[in-house]
Amino acid sequence: MRDDSAGDGDSQDESSEAGSGQSGAGQGWSATGQSSSSAWQAAPSQPQQRDQNGPHSEGSYLWGPPNQGQEPSSPWSNALPPQQQSGPRHAASQGGPGQTGPMGQPVQQAPTWQYPPIPIPQPPGGRRRKKKKASRNLLIGLVVLAVLVVGSGITLLVRSVGGGDDPQAKDSPTAPVSESSSSPSASPSPTPTAPRGPTADEVVKGSALYKIGPVAASKCAEPPFAPVTVAAAQQYYNRLLPCLNRTWWLAMKKANLPFRNPKAVVYVGKTPSPCGIQRSVRAAYCAANETIYLPFAVDNGYYKTNPVYARAVMLNTFAHEYGHHVQKLSGILASSMSRQQSMTPNQKLLESRRRELQATCLGAVYLGANAAFTPMNGPLLANWKFLISHSGDDYARPRVHDHGNRVSNYQWSITGFNGKKPDACNTFTAADVRVN
Repeated sequence: MRDDSAGDGDSQDESSEAGSGQSGAGQGWSATGQSSSSAWQAAPSQPQQRDQNGPHSEGSYLWGPPNQGQEPSSPWSNALPPQQQSGPRHAASQGGPGQTGPMGQPVQQAPTWQYPPIPIPQPPGGRRRKKKKASRNLLIGLVVLAVLVVGSGITLLVRSVGGGDDPQAKDSPTAPVSESSSSPSASPSPTPTAPRGPTADEVVKGSALYKIGPVAASKCAEPPFAPVTVAAAQQYYNRLLPCLNRTWWLAMKKANLPFRNPKAVVYVGKTPSPCGIQRSVRAAYCAANETIYLPFAVDNGYYKTNPVYARAVMLNTFAHEYGHHVQKLSGILASSMSRQQSMTPNQKLLESRRRELQATCLGAVYLGANAAFTPMNGPLLANWKFLISHSGDDYARPRVHDHGNRVSNYQWSITGFNGKKPDACNTFTAADVRVN
């Protein structure tokens, strides 16, 4: 998380010596970007067209001003797409008179017959009361018989279903219930449908990030702002941030991993953070709020000693801390911290070196992929190589062996810069001697 490099504390003389021998080292940055003779005036003369598929920074020279009347298509935009125009709501069908009712059922027509029917004339010869009485008695007898038959049938039906006192009727449901209850208890145990997630070892050693091949260049020039003021230093990182966002968003998309923009904060003196008080000692990445903290005093001090070397420090430091953000998004950071909980003190230091050297390598991956556009050549490249060969625990005060020595820092930096792919940065499968 820290930037342990030559020039910290008592080693600034060494960096100054290196810068004084380089041509162009005395050329400083232009805080306003007006000097065309500046060694790092590299902003493109023509603004590039905004990439409609990737990240951008509003008003940034990298992407140009937003198109008038159009919404940005950044994948991190909180704007919702325009609502689709919906048609009229489906109302309940209203049938015509005599057709359908409010529930869609046909309306019955008014009856055309009357009840009781029109009386029929009696047959000649008068009424036969005895015969009518006999037929009435017969009708009553048939009704009683029907009631008895129906009643006996219902009684038999109830008994067969189990409503009686038959003990067999009570026992019959218990057998199938006991059989059915035993089968569900056995089924969940052999079929846990939820797939097992990857272990911490599998994440750090076999992340999908290692399978994406070379990363894409952001095609960004180095921002034309010198750290002569806090505002200028903040502007430098504000311009640099969307460049790394562009490259790593494409990489994470290719690996089918989530992506979020980190934040960059330049501060003076002390500043609070969820990871503790930042004290202007060195840059740091706080995973709790995904923010890179950059002390102005460090950048300004390097600039006063050697402007070109300061540029190399700022590029390398920011790319390294962004490498920790890539670890956070891919799950490598949390998995490594989880592995570390059960380790001995020496093993914890080794695990810390694996994390830090991987962040260094991932930062160099970006610098290598974008080297032609920064451009990373001439005095800037020479100063960067001097920086990476003089960075590490050898120069830390107090000296804690948690970031890797200068040999390991140089090797992983060059590996990432030349390889341009995250697979070159798998420090978790590397031999212990390579992460010393």
